[in-house]
Amino acid sequence: MVSQVLGKRLLQFLLVFFGITLITFAILHLSPKNPAELWLIGPGGQAGMVSEEALAAQEKAMGLDQPFLVQYGRWLLGAIQGDLGLSFQSKEPVSALLLRHMGPTLWMTGCAFLGTLLLAVPLGMLCAVRPGGVMDRLLQGLGFFAISLPSFVVALFLLWLVCMKLRLLPVIASGSWQGLLLPTLVLIFQSSLKLIRQVKAIVRTQLQSPYVEGARMRGVPEKTILFSHVLKNSAPAICTCLSFYLGAFLSGSAVIENVFTIQGLGTLGVSAIAQMDYDLIQGFVLWCAMIFFLLNALVDCLALCIDPRLRQGVGKGGTWE
Repeated sequence: MVSQVLGKRLLQFLLVFFGITLITFAILHLSPKNPAELWLIGPGGQAGMVSEEALAAQEKAMGLDQPFLVQYGRWLLGAIQGDLGLSFQSKEPVSALLLRHMGPTLWMTGCAFLGTLLLAVPLGMLCAVRPGGVMDRLLQGLGFFAISLPSFVVALFLLWLVCMKLRLLPVIASGSWQGLLLPTLVLIFQSSLKLIRQVKAIVRTQLQSPYVEGARMRGVPEKTILFSHVLKNSAPAICTCLSFYLGAFLSGSAVIENVFTIQGLGTLGVSAIAQMDYDLIQGFVLWCAMIFFLLNALVDCLALCIDPRLRQGVGKGGTWE
């Protein structure tokens, strides 16, 4: 069953891969800036300072004199072989740059995911069991607060309070755990408050199911109903929600990394777009697509292991998506 899901997801990834890379390549190809000129003058140079002969020679060397589909085909063949080109800013291989900047982003994402899971699931279940209570009302108010405020506003406020006023953590993240702690807490704060509401709705739906009433009539303890039945049946939907937050962590880390000056993938992607570093932008898009694919495939396999009904759906010809 798992192999069927992985095969289906792999086919979807290939389609998405070709679509995303082709669209990105086309957008960059239509940009008014010339990649050959950017390569020659560097990120701090001024346009028009390169001779026509040197520009033509660099365009030929980079293959920019070829038709669009030929250029895309050459890049695609290199990407399949692991060659994503060179960054014109640093003249380094794009794959090496991505690997070097991946550590802080993955550390923040992993810690934020774990913290969100440990906070949101128990608190969401508590709010579902005791709706309208003090904790439920408090978390609802904080949830609306978290949704209404952008992440960079929360990040700037905590940066001012914790780092500048209280001086508990360094203002500029140096790559140590102290520098990455506050941006991770920002991600946990907003994501957990949002996920609590979703977990509450999922668990409330299960608590209103007939099997829960039947278990209560048979005298099954509430703890057994909640943790052995309700939580197990809610797990696939909660896993699906968590997969969206993993993607949000990776995409939203660009804002947080720039606020806290963390040299991660988000900062690298923003810098590449600002400098129109074509190969680096294309490589960044490819890495993001691969990460999203791996996360979705992992969540699908986890849901299959948790809920046997999904395995039956896959085996009967694919009623499950």
